Amino acid sequence: MAESQTSHLQTEQPHAQAKGFDLLSGAEILAILHEGQVAAAKSVSSAIPALEKGAEAMATAIRSGGNLVYAAAGSSGLMGLADGLEIPPTFGISTSRISILRAGGLEDMAKPKGEAEDDGVAATRDAADIGPNDCVICLAASGNTVYPVTIMNIAKARGATTIGISNNDGALLITGADIPVVLPTPPEVIAGSTRLGAGTAQKMALNMMSSLMGVLLGHVMDGLMVNVIANNVKLLERAENIVMGITGCDRNTASDNLKVANGGVKQAILITSGAKDLSDATNYLEMTDQNLRAAIAKVTTG
Repeated sequence: MAESQTSHLQTEQPHAQAKGFDLLSGAEILAILHEGQVAAAKSVSSAIPALEKGAEAMATAIRSGGNLVYAAAGSSGLMGLADGLEIPPTFGISTSRISILRAGGLEDMAKPKGEAEDDGVAATRDAADIGPNDCVICLAASGNTVYPVTIMNIAKARGATTIGISNNDGALLITGADIPVVLPTPPEVIAGSTRLGAGTAQKMALNMMSSLMGVLLGHVMDGLMVNVIANNVKLLERAENIVMGITGCDRNTASDNLKVANGGVKQAILITSGAKDLSDATNYLEMTDQNLRAAIAKVTTG
């Protein structure tokens, strides 16, 4: 009989409260599930140093003209998809700079495609456009899934920076990545169901890393998304509130200057702060590498 490839993994171990779990009341079961989620969330703290390095690599890729690439399968693929899709509207980064590679593709997402995670040929095909300036984020709870591991190895061979995220230390995504991120979540309440604690930890880690990237790129000031794309009523009001909050102007002024700035929040703030026009505001941002705080300082000091 072949030796098991998964029985040793932390994510496959039985939970301490698993015995008789199904005999408990609904409230008791939910309480244990909640405790499992909390424990998983707490495990992310040990990965903060690695997540900082990952965020810096992501910011470097964007600054150098490269792309961010997420590669994963199953539940991890959904976590990568959720993070990648939110980067453009939150930080104003073009959708063309974000690639989501998910085993089985992004079509017909309503159907599970578990067999696709072992498809190395598809992974090789999907990795075709990865370049040396890219930052490639590969994730899997086990850390040994063929699809993201194959893409990680291809990316490394092409000179891209790789971030490997796994809930098991010593896995291939950890030992092979330029920036390994271990999320040491405890065993799942339902053994092997990594959509639970492992998925929670992965989502937190990705959110933290991409948010720090946004800060490093100068797209966050005082906790405000100053490079937000205002393409609906809610976000337009948010953009106005951001301009008002940073400059102290009234809503009419914020609205007028957002129109002058073609919806650019940073530019509208600089125009409100004293920049002559959109071109002048854009020049200040270029001088300060898109850092709004530094650009405001230059505008206000002449």
